[in-house]
Amino acid sequence: MPVFEVDSQDFSDRVSFNQYLIDNYSVESEGDLYVIAGLTDYSWPEFKELLDNAGYEVLEEYGAVIKMAREYGNDGRIEFYLSFDRDEQVVLFYTNMRKTEEIENTIEVFLNNTPRVHYLYIAPRVMQDIREEIAEDDPATQVVNFVASRAKLSETPSRVRPGVSRTITYFGADGLETMREMEEMYGVLPRMMEFKIPGTSRFKISREGVFNLQRGSLDYLFEYVQTCIEEALRVKQAYDGAKFEMVRMSDQLSVPTAEPASISLRNHLRYHQIEDFKDSLREHDYVLLDTFAEEGSLFFSSKVIDQDKKNAFRIKANEDEIRVFPQEDKDVASFLRFYQFVQDTVDEDANLEVLA
Repeated sequence: MPVFEVDSQDFSDRVSFNQYLIDNYSVESEGDLYVIAGLTDYSWPEFKELLDNAGYEVLEEYGAVIKMAREYGNDGRIEFYLSFDRDEQVVLFYTNMRKTEEIENTIEVFLNNTPRVHYLYIAPRVMQDIREEIAEDDPATQVVNFVASRAKLSETPSRVRPGVSRTITYFGADGLETMREMEEMYGVLPRMMEFKIPGTSRFKISREGVFNLQRGSLDYLFEYVQTCIEEALRVKQAYDGAKFEMVRMSDQLSVPTAEPASISLRNHLRYHQIEDFKDSLREHDYVLLDTFAEEGSLFFSSKVIDQDKKNAFRIKANEDEIRVFPQEDKDVASFLRFYQFVQDTVDEDANLEVLA
């Protein structure tokens, strides 16, 4: 099945394309719509060349929106529309093809495995805020399906066995109330939520930046796509302040200097947790080199190689923060992946700042 059709016209940006879809897209006739968001530090010419080299072909151009396709496997094929914001370096893929087939085998692989490109990660507290805002706007809102989890080293309050990491999947019309109860009882936070707003819309939001309209109007969904983009850009801005450069001291000598991005921790990192922290890094495809840990007032340092994004950086941590020092090649995608790792395994409330 080919992707949905768009009238022949030029769109100036993603906002105008989103409005076109709000006015014209019909789930009943076209099927579920998926919007997959990503972030990069490539320019548009570089990103387009990256897609070309990865086997994606341009089918048609509609101004700032491009219709593309890619073949995969023996006879698989995906088609989608793509928008790229040249200022924010935000990329959106739009398609009505299958999540567990075409999307999973192409777009998700591209976002997960490509250096300097990553899906638009949505932090658990942002997911919570979105849920409560939707519920406040329409008291009839239901959450009919959710996935929630608890970080391995979490100190988030939990009434039941706080030392256990857990993931909970729930289906039921009372999911909104149940999720709040499970957050209080089991200390879990949302990873995916499916909303049903009677008479208006039904849609899913996942922390991997996948937005799925199943029924009704796109207005609500695009509102929260924009909310998540703004939060991701805040993370990107924090990393943009980090830098690596060689400072020339003389004709014969240059010295490397780095300005870190800082991830502040609400839940303190303790010395006795360092081995678990290192094990978790390895489980998530990081390699540690030149590692040093000192007890007392905690100090931990290591060079980290991100095998997924083919990038290296150095971290220095104490109880209250983890500082991330870029090496030769800055990679915002690798930083986003590490930031998610910290929230997944150390502290769901980890936040960002840039050191002056």
